[in-house]
Amino acid sequence: MMDAEIFPLVPGAILPQQSPAAVRARVPAGYGVQEQCLPFTAAAALGLLIGAPFAFGLCLPDEAPTGAHAFRSPLDAPPHADPRRFYVVDAPDRGFARNALALTPIPFRDSAGTLNQMNPLQPGISFFDRADQQDLFKLHLPFVLRTPSGIDTLFTAPVNRAAPFAVVAGLVETDWFPHPVNLVLKKPQDGAVHVMAGDIVAHAIFVGRDTRRPTLSVQTQPSKEAGAQRNALLKWYIARARNRSAYKRLARSRHGRLDHKEG
Repeated sequence: MMDAEIFPLVPGAILPQQSPAAVRARVPAGYGVQEQCLPFTAAAALGLLIGAPFAFGLCLPDEAPTGAHAFRSPLDAPPHADPRRFYVVDAPDRGFARNALALTPIPFRDSAGTLNQMNPLQPGISFFDRADQQDLFKLHLPFVLRTPSGIDTLFTAPVNRAAPFAVVAGLVETDWFPHPVNLVLKKPQDGAVHVMAGDIVAHAIFVGRDTRRPTLSVQTQPSKEAGAQRNALLKWYIARARNRSAYKRLARSRHGRLDHKEG
């Protein structure tokens, strides 16, 4: 069991939650549903689900919610300007107003020993300053995620779940990185997107750093290893013929298993 730590940077922050195996609140009965497939549920149950820290969206100006603050990327200008606008909705109880997160003050002493206080602000949504990245924007998270030594975090699209915006995957060394992560999202070419505070927008999956760049050995010639694999495959075909839920019965891990009755 791995222990991760979360450090909220604003009061009442919407924090990541353990990802459940089932992707629906009510799983249909009978054989063949997605949640009966252990590889599906084990993948869905990886890591943490990340909810939107505040309500935001992208739509035509007259489609924005009442009281929302609408704006566009500084590079989104005529003659090819997008008629849609981004918007954010204030959440004062979570330290968010007018697209700014007021992070918890950080006390420090200067070189003279005087006690001071840093009052950091970070945007809720920000943009890249390159014209070739106008379709991307950043969603700033109001917490720091820390993992044990040697464990990185892959921030990516929700596994086996729909998301309001496409996510550009990023791998962060969260065992030392002290700053909140900025998710990189991609806006759709057209249409409106409305995200409520807490809606799932991304997935955080923990990855051992020693698993990067694995070596690969291809068994192309007859060998002891290839023979053992053929025998294992034969046994699998036999087990599958006897019980169509063989994988679930033989799997070594309990991760991602649901408690409903097998079909």
